[in-house]
Amino acid sequence: MPWYKIKHQNDKVDYRHGISESKVLFDYIKDGHWQISITHWNPKKLDYKALQTFYEEIQSALHSGLQLNQAITHFALSSTHPIIGTVSKAILSELEHGVLFNEALHNLTKSAAAPYCHLLNSHGTREDCEQSLTVSIDQLKTLLDWSKRLLKAIIYPFCIIQIALIIMIVNRIFRSTSMGNYVFEFISDLSIYTVCSAIQLVIIHSLYRGHACYWLEKYSSTFRLTKLFSLLSTTRKTGLTLQQAIKRMPEYFQYAPMKQEIYTVYYTLCLGNNYAASFPKLWFPNQSAIALHSAEQDGNIERALILAKIEHEKHWQKNISLLEKLIPAVCLFIAGGFVTSALISLYAPLLEMP
Repeated sequence: MPWYKIKHQNDKVDYRHGISESKVLFDYIKDGHWQISITHWNPKKLDYKALQTFYEEIQSALHSGLQLNQAITHFALSSTHPIIGTVSKAILSELEHGVLFNEALHNLTKSAAAPYCHLLNSHGTREDCEQSLTVSIDQLKTLLDWSKRLLKAIIYPFCIIQIALIIMIVNRIFRSTSMGNYVFEFISDLSIYTVCSAIQLVIIHSLYRGHACYWLEKYSSTFRLTKLFSLLSTTRKTGLTLQQAIKRMPEYFQYAPMKQEIYTVYYTLCLGNNYAASFPKLWFPNQSAIALHSAEQDGNIERALILAKIEHEKHWQKNISLLEKLIPAVCLFIAGGFVTSALISLYAPLLEMP
């Protein structure tokens, strides 16, 4: 559904999420507001990093003694953050019309990060809200930390590639003799430099904002299972049963086969099958598999879930450490190609001298 910006005669501005412009207009007329103008509004939605910042701002406000609604009002009036201020105004408008906080926030968050809006307990006491904020921030920090580790690994090789490309262009400028060849070669080198720089900027921005999670999720089963058990642990802390927590897990994944696998587990459990028959063997490796079979006797699956979480985190840490070494090596190999090309073009005239 689209968002709409509603401007009142007294210059007050509301933001509403509705099925259509006519539906939003009817709701305002029903409340006695006639002199308004409605336009489509495309909000800049929260991603992983912006959502983490928003949660940290709320947490700080709650620690100061404010309630959740008071914190949102405060942000709407005084926040200097380019996104949070506007998002808070939109949430406030939705709350005034009876929309739940989590739903309003969900509609203002990008699809990949939107499920993390439901980790926040906005219906309980302030203490419940603070506790849920802590686990939500921890989850988002973990995702962003994985991306940042990869970002740190590529910065140096990317700089080498930039230097090599600049050397190649400068060398071409000073070496060219024919004007026609000079223009063609310069445009060609500049195009290569622009394309490489654009790709580097996209990769850096993607990693900085935590968007690498989609690719890690798609190509790494270890990452998927680490994320799954970490989220299961977090959602269980909010009071959900195992089946309820598993039912919500597909929302956190964009990789379709993983969604299907989780739904299969959920429906198998709903049919009354035992744990060992319901869960894929890859989910519970080594000691956690033994704990899973033990859970058939006493019904306590917590130990199996904890051991599986530890096991998958251990494997993922090994994998990401390998990526931290492999990615710079690949980038340096590419940079080496550019440097070699630049050196060959630089020293070729000298080698041709009698």
